[in-house]
Amino acid sequence: MPEIHERRRQRHGWRRFPLFPAQNGDSNETDNTIRVALAGNPNSGKTSLFNYLTGQNQHVGNYSGVTVEKKIGYRHHGKYRIEFVDLPGTYSLTAYSPEEIVTREYVLKDRPNLIVDVLDSTNLERNLYLCLQFQELGLPVVGALNMSDEAEMNGIDINEKHLGDILDVPLVKTVGRSGRGIGALLDLIVDIYEGNRGLLGRSINYGREIEGEIEKLLPILNSDREFAEKYPARWIAIKLLEEDKHATEKVEQGHQDAFIVLDRAAQSRKWLYKHYKDESVQVVGEQRYAYIHGAVRESVKRTHPVKADSFTNKVDKIVLNRYFGFVLFFIVMFGIYQFTFMLGNPLGEWIGIGFGKLGEFLTSTMPDTALRDLLVDGIIGGVGGVIEFLPLVVLLFLGLSFLEDSGYMARAAFVMDKFFHLFGMHGRSFIPFMIATGCAVPAVMSARTLVNPRDRIITVLVTPIMMCGAKVPVVAMLASAFFEEKAGTVFWLVWLAGWLISFTVAWVFRKTLFRGEVSPFVMELPPYRMPTPRAILMHMWDRSYMYVRKAGTIILGLSIVIWFLLYYPKPPNYEADLDNSRQQAFNEWKLTASVPPTEAELTQLDERVALLENEAARDAIEHSFLGRIGIAMEPVFKPAGFDWRISIGLLGGLTAKEVIISTLGIVHGLGDSEEEGVSATLQREFASNPEYSASMALAMMFFVLIYVPCLATLAVVKKELGSWKWPIFLASYTFAFAWGIAVLIYQVGSRAGL
Repeated sequence: MPEIHERRRQRHGWRRFPLFPAQNGDSNETDNTIRVALAGNPNSGKTSLFNYLTGQNQHVGNYSGVTVEKKIGYRHHGKYRIEFVDLPGTYSLTAYSPEEIVTREYVLKDRPNLIVDVLDSTNLERNLYLCLQFQELGLPVVGALNMSDEAEMNGIDINEKHLGDILDVPLVKTVGRSGRGIGALLDLIVDIYEGNRGLLGRSINYGREIEGEIEKLLPILNSDREFAEKYPARWIAIKLLEEDKHATEKVEQGHQDAFIVLDRAAQSRKWLYKHYKDESVQVVGEQRYAYIHGAVRESVKRTHPVKADSFTNKVDKIVLNRYFGFVLFFIVMFGIYQFTFMLGNPLGEWIGIGFGKLGEFLTSTMPDTALRDLLVDGIIGGVGGVIEFLPLVVLLFLGLSFLEDSGYMARAAFVMDKFFHLFGMHGRSFIPFMIATGCAVPAVMSARTLVNPRDRIITVLVTPIMMCGAKVPVVAMLASAFFEEKAGTVFWLVWLAGWLISFTVAWVFRKTLFRGEVSPFVMELPPYRMPTPRAILMHMWDRSYMYVRKAGTIILGLSIVIWFLLYYPKPPNYEADLDNSRQQAFNEWKLTASVPPTEAELTQLDERVALLENEAARDAIEHSFLGRIGIAMEPVFKPAGFDWRISIGLLGGLTAKEVIISTLGIVHGLGDSEEEGVSATLQREFASNPEYSASMALAMMFFVLIYVPCLATLAVVKKELGSWKWPIFLASYTFAFAWGIAVLIYQVGSRAGL
């Protein structure tokens, strides 16, 4: 019997990759790590399953040479350490998007021990399409019938054993949100790894005509032994019939008889077109779906028909309404931001008080040296001012994670599609826009799902304008300082303005630089689900951790650099002149003071000395490196109402927008604020400064919203679009636009008495 299967595999050009490839020179027997690729369609619950399998034992990186996110997690089961690689969600392995290419290349080059394909049990036929393509790559495939609880509720009875026997794919029912079936899935992985569950290596039969053309290609492909060792010949043959450009490139670059192979493939495609009166790529796809349909029909039964008035359908009649759905989206986002400020502001104040107490303690216990100033003004004043806004960031991500996991975000994208089309953008651009409310870096990366290059470039160039988590502290501080009880409303209006400005810029780009038709919108709407606390907290943790890590690394380093540029060089004879001024003030006070002095007289002396010290500190800052730069820049920003201190803060914001807060705290000497904390003291400083006004604050909010993205975003834009001309263009147009808007707001607001 094994000989029969071996002859069958040779006839079809199929070969099995080693189930247990030796790693780093180790033998298979001593290697206790099982490498598993976790794959699946978007909205199949793959992320929930991955999180349940790995818990917090995971890390995030990038695939080699690309910016597609790569998650790796680990799980110990029995004597094995199972390594799960969470592949990007994709509907097929046809090389159209970066996600599809990354998924396919990982399987071909890294050769994991097996693939776990996460299948949505409520939409089995569409999900099995990807599963069959994985099977053709020649690796063992396990199917996780995820969301099996929802399938049962909908009356879908899946005979997983019978379906698995038909497909030669072992199947196990799972529920990623609750962990049901996880143990059975892990047992199945180990069984296949140990060879206890034999697989025949069967793959779909495409019918006599297509199989005949595949048979003609196999001998030519197998004639190059080195090429055949790298790629499964049958898979390459099928991809050539589908006119897959990346498979064609592999043949061109790696096969010794590339011209003969490609010529034979062209003849086969031509013959199939004459026979079927349709392109071969369509014919191959139809054959896959026909095979899947037959397998599902034999293995899946419905115990009761689908209810037309299901909960999802009832809610969608409201949420997807062409008019109310649009209004509902902005109401939901308004509620998210009101919730964020209502709870986040008090928590932030407590954190600020804590940092203020720490600064007070260091000031009172350490000698007056440069080290104390570094700790109090540089580190506490810099990083502390950013950490105070951590509650706002955490609560914002909490709300967005709930909307995403509940299924509402997909509806919002559908509702926003027509609106996006009005401004020349694709409906799928909604996803980068929403991600940009957290951080522009992953938002730019997520734009790769847009197949049309024009759609992708426009989306990349406008999403950094959105209100990201790094801009939140700056806008929140200004809104709280000048608009007090209306701070939440003002913040929401600035957030809304970010959308409107992005749309307007995109429309201008579409009409001028990137003319052409917008690609059609296709997106799946998953059923509504109640998100599990575990999933929401993990999403919130991932995004919040990025914020904290930036505060603990980038912002800490930049705060120290900015402190140095503000601290040095000191004016000539700075300490001696300050001591003389203090002594002169004391002598003048002593001439009129009572003996012994009253409490009021002592307070008067303290206030006079503090005024002298503040004036000396201001002179020292103006004399510093950064002060000189800010003063030189002041004429550029003066029409917008920004003085040299704000200019310095905006300059620091080029590295990371959170640095604006820390820089302003250092410039204003607020690192040793005692009771209120850096942020609250900075708010009070801005509100009480007669040089600052509400019109200036509003102009600054919009300038921070629009102007040059952080350096990390610019670097990602270069990687995504492949040329430095795009980040340079992005930085140039956003700075010019932000300056113009800020000047307009300040000038009009000042004349209106704001």
